[in-house]
Amino acid sequence: MKHKHIFLCILISAMIFPSAFADITISSRTENLLSELFQNRLSYAAEADGSKALKSLEDWVDGISAEMSTFPEADKLVLTNMIDCVKYDQMVRISGTKKEMIKLLSAQTKTTNAYMKAHKTEKMDKWLYLSTGSVTSVYMALEPLKTAMTYGYGVRDMWLEALKIDPNFSYAQRNLAQWYYYCPGFLGGSKKKARELFKSAYANSKSKSDSYETAILMSQMCYEDKDKTKCEVYLKEAEDLVSTNSAYIAFVRKINKEGESIFKYHNHKADQ
Repeated sequence: MKHKHIFLCILISAMIFPSAFADITISSRTENLLSELFQNRLSYAAEADGSKALKSLEDWVDGISAEMSTFPEADKLVLTNMIDCVKYDQMVRISGTKKEMIKLLSAQTKTTNAYMKAHKTEKMDKWLYLSTGSVTSVYMALEPLKTAMTYGYGVRDMWLEALKIDPNFSYAQRNLAQWYYYCPGFLGGSKKKARELFKSAYANSKSKSDSYETAILMSQMCYEDKDKTKCEVYLKEAEDLVSTNSAYIAFVRKINKEGESIFKYHNHKADQ
């Protein structure tokens, strides 16, 4: 699981409440599938074997593929973007998959960004902005700095657009917080802004999976602030939401015990 990006769900029926009068909206059925995907992600996080978690994800995708084929292009894009992000979370745990991940995410990044460019004069559903920024972000994590420079500000702007539509959209807040955290200060990064957005995302988290993700990130901000007591409080909160033997939370604790936050760990991994 990589915290440069991130992943998403709020159960609001776009069929009844259009996303800020957007020209292109996704259906309530697509939002329900997103919710299911993110809920499943809790069990993937608890699984110690990345290959088993990936197989579970692939089985779920196979189960909805026939239905997805009938969806409008925008709905397909949102679902595929987020499925690929969750797929990345599992594949990054499996050795020898980097080339496959780059191929997968490069293709999806080009497809979704081309769609957004073709429809740039239209108002989009917040999930289109959110998922486009998310899949592009995980692709950036695999490529050299040049790729990050190419897409970096575009990713930030996608999440800012999502927040214009829904200022309390916790998924966009959480992802934007990570953008500000990882981006160097001279390029627009800000640890202060990151902290504010993490706190807002935590306050606005509504689903179980959303609360899990945000609690872990809050724990790592506390670790950075040298408040190990609060760090453990947030980790325990996340642990209670998934299982007492969560493989990912055990990994986070291991990294903390070794002397760094998960943010610093992933920064080092990105430089390798």
